[in-house]
Amino acid sequence: MKPMELHQAVVAPWPVATLALEPAEVQTRLGLRFTEVPGNLGDELLAYGQLSDGTVLGFSRLIGHRRPGVDVSQYARRAPRDVLTELLFETGLSHDEVSWRAPSDDADDGRLWARTNAEAYAYFLLHRQPGDPHPDLTQNLTIVRDREDPDVRSVQFLDFIIHLRARPFPLTSIGTGSYSEPDDPPSGIIDPGGWMFLATQWEASANELLQAYGPRIISVDEYWAVYYPLLQLENTADEALRFLPPDVDEMPVRMFWTPIGLWMRRRNPHAFNRAVLSAKSTEYRTAFPEFLRIYGPPPK
Repeated sequence: MKPMELHQAVVAPWPVATLALEPAEVQTRLGLRFTEVPGNLGDELLAYGQLSDGTVLGFSRLIGHRRPGVDVSQYARRAPRDVLTELLFETGLSHDEVSWRAPSDDADDGRLWARTNAEAYAYFLLHRQPGDPHPDLTQNLTIVRDREDPDVRSVQFLDFIIHLRARPFPLTSIGTGSYSEPDDPPSGIIDPGGWMFLATQWEASANELLQAYGPRIISVDEYWAVYYPLLQLENTADEALRFLPPDVDEMPVRMFWTPIGLWMRRRNPHAFNRAVLSAKSTEYRTAFPEFLRIYGPPPK
């Protein structure tokens, strides 16, 4: 029998991100051990780590490089966003400690794409800061059509620009509480934690007002103050459920790629299992009809 010939396996590391931390701090906080090794561009500090699913990561810093930080590479072919999300979750690091990240495999030329008007509006609400104007449809939102592609239009609020593609049916309107069509994929701009963060805000707002109203006739302004939070709340849990793979009951960590989403996951990890999200879906979808039953149809 001819003897087996063994060859050195060369695995090219795939870049994931750059941490805005020095090797000594990474070593202390992550429990890694850096070793000085020769590299293609000179000597570098190198350490290896492994995620819970087995993905091997390399942490490197070129000695003498003027740019601060530690580069993170994966020795696998996975979506960089997924690997980075799992790294942050398992180490306790935050998005603020990441100075660069590789683009997502599904990114479309770096632009943010919404499935509907309502989803773009929800994104603006999610990123609105205290003191910012409200993203009102007529006053503070700018809608522009793409000169090169008439099937694409952009909606801008402050520094945020969301793009929408033309669809064979009318786009879901802002304020309808419907953020996608049945055959749409999960959102590419709001993760499950983002949807449930919005849900908690709208739920708290509506409940606070309803408790203050009590069993009495309410004014037109009071009616609309509850109507819109309940309407926008209606399908938020369903949007979060879109991310849950059909064969699992717990939302994978890789689905929480935004700072607010990861914060929500860390804050209450059990809120994102199938049973809880399904219960919330039922609760939210019944809250709006119940409000209409008690307080009547929308006033003119």
